[in-house]
Amino acid sequence: MNRRARARRAIVASAIAVGVTLFVAYPAGADDAGDLDAGKILVSTVDVPGSPEPAHVMRAVVESPPSSVWRVVSDCGHYKDHLPHIADSRELSRVGSTVTCQVTISIPFPMANLTGVTEAVHEERPDRMTRTWKLVRGDFDFNEGSWTVESYRGGAASLVTYRVHVKPKTLVPGFIRSMAQDKALPELMQRIRIEAAKVK
Repeated sequence: MNRRARARRAIVASAIAVGVTLFVAYPAGADDAGDLDAGKILVSTVDVPGSPEPAHVMRAVVESPPSSVWRVVSDCGHYKDHLPHIADSRELSRVGSTVTCQVTISIPFPMANLTGVTEAVHEERPDRMTRTWKLVRGDFDFNEGSWTVESYRGGAASLVTYRVHVKPKTLVPGFIRSMAQDKALPELMQRIRIEAAKVK
C-alpha cells in the first residue's frame, strides 16, 4: 500500500475513532433479529436534523455478558489498548456519572494526529448500560454519539448499539466517508468482541 492509500485509510479511522479493515457491514432491514443472531454486524445511516452529515448506527450481538462489554466501551482511559489506531487515550476526570476523556487518533504522515476531548454520561442498569458523549474541544467540528449495551439471551450475550455523528475539521471526501461505514465500523465491533471475550 502506498503512502497516499495509507493516509486515506487513516482519515477514515479519524472519522470514527477506529481503524480500517475488510469486515463486511450488512444494511439494517426487516430481518434484523435473524441477522443479529447469525452474527452479522448491521450498519445504517440516519439523518440528523439541522446537519448535512448523517449519523452512523451499528448494531451487533457480542457473545459476552453485558458487564464484560461495558468494561471495554466505558473505559476511555484504555482505548489505546483496546481499539486500533489510538495513539493516546486518557480519562481526564470522573464526577459521578460524568466522565471526561481525551483521545488522540494516530494518523500516518503527512497528516497530523487528531485529538478530541469529550464529556460522556454513563448510565448503568443490570440489563442496560449507556455511554453518551459530546465534544468539548478538539480537531472536530462535532463529535457526539453513544454506546448502548443491553442484555441478550438472558445475559449470556449482549446486544450492542453504537451511534456516532462526527465531522473532523480535516476535509474528508465522500468516498472516504463511505469506507467508514462499510469497513471501519464493522472492524470496531469485531475488536469489541475480541476485547470483551478477554474480560474475566
